[in-house]
Amino acid sequence: MRFGFFKSITFRVGITLLLAIVIAELLAGIIWYQTNAATKEENAKHTMKNISNAAADTYNYFQSLPLNYRHLILNQLRDVGGTRFFISINNKKIEMDAIPDLTFTQWLPEFTANVLFDRLVSANSVHVTITQRDDIRVFNSGIKLAELPEIWTKYSLVLGELDLPIVVMQIEMSEHEWFYIASVLPVPHSSLTTQFIDKRQLLILAITSILLMLCTAWILQREIRPIKSLAKAATLMGAQFTTTEIKEEGSRETRSAIHAFNKMNRRVRAYIRDREMLFSSISHDLKTPLACLKLRTEMLDDDKARQRFEKLLNEVDLMLKAALQCIRDTDIHEEPEWIDIQQLLNNCADYYNRNNRCVELNDIPKVRYLGKPIAVKRCIYNLVDNAVLYGHKVDIRLDETPGFLQLTIRDYGPGIDNKLLEKVFEPYYRAERDDGNGSGLGLTISRSIARSHGGDLKLANHDEKGLEVQLFFARDV
Repeated sequence: MRFGFFKSITFRVGITLLLAIVIAELLAGIIWYQTNAATKEENAKHTMKNISNAAADTYNYFQSLPLNYRHLILNQLRDVGGTRFFISINNKKIEMDAIPDLTFTQWLPEFTANVLFDRLVSANSVHVTITQRDDIRVFNSGIKLAELPEIWTKYSLVLGELDLPIVVMQIEMSEHEWFYIASVLPVPHSSLTTQFIDKRQLLILAITSILLMLCTAWILQREIRPIKSLAKAATLMGAQFTTTEIKEEGSRETRSAIHAFNKMNRRVRAYIRDREMLFSSISHDLKTPLACLKLRTEMLDDDKARQRFEKLLNEVDLMLKAALQCIRDTDIHEEPEWIDIQQLLNNCADYYNRNNRCVELNDIPKVRYLGKPIAVKRCIYNLVDNAVLYGHKVDIRLDETPGFLQLTIRDYGPGIDNKLLEKVFEPYYRAERDDGNGSGLGLTISRSIARSHGGDLKLANHDEKGLEVQLFFARDV
């Protein structure tokens, strides 16, 4: 029962709902990812086109100026300050670190370079890098922006208080002349990458799953409670034949099942009551006439007639006693108790071995079983008694399985015809034996007791010799 929870309806429904939530979230994530990625990609391209066009116009303007005027214009631009651009003309291309963990930085620089090539009047080479403000390097020395004077550091390449990526475009004007223009990319870092499921979505998924699972568990507990009561009552009824009525609650289907069970329970109680009254009447009404007939028979003068009447009356008396004994031996009012099966079999063996050793127990394990003590004892004693009577020597073995106790009783007698292995369970049938022993109800009673405990009784002829009886008792009755 250690893994019983994993087979319960609560666990199965919960796992099914959880899988449905995860699959739905994954599908929604895929759709959102594709739509969001396409939107971000289009916005990034549009922004880079505008920056590229502005950079190309600036380059073309400087390209058109005389050489002596270029540095003059550059100094004027730097003195203005407060710009999100930084422009210079260097002797070489400045190397700097690109942002490595953004999706769009893998293709956006090449896209920007192609746009620039289309707009530039003349250029030998174009190199584009997307970096962070702290990593940007300027001038021929490659000095970092933070190491420049405060007038440049504080007001260059800024857009308010936002920490935005920087796009650096370097265009080769001549062999030792590179036009350097850096601009703030007016999009946050998150717009330059796409993530399938971020932390926020995972948090929403976890909260949604937990709330749904808690609500589902609460609803299932309310619905399963009456089903558990029904199962418990059905189990008790299998052992006692009657039980108290169950409160009708739960869903409409559950209420209908409980109503049908209660109705059946009332019918069974009425049947048992009528049955007890019938046999009580038989016991009371027939014993007195039988006693009178026996007394009148003894008064007959004809000895032969008296003997015939006595024989017939004895047979009727035996059948009546056997029928009443059958009712007592399958007593349905006995309460289940814990039974020490090992001790019960030891007592049985001692009883039949009191004169000579005829019953052997084969390593009987220590087993406790919840059942009706007197009924179980009668069942086992009936079977052993038959085995000793017809087989003379008996071997008993007890095996355990998760669901059953299996008691195997083998004798060394003549056995039974295979065609009669089921017929011998019929009341008063004695397998063509007419030795006057018994009433033919022993096997009927034993099977009835076994089945009332959720088990069964089966017969089979042994391959070597004798009859083998297999008695099963369910462990969860």
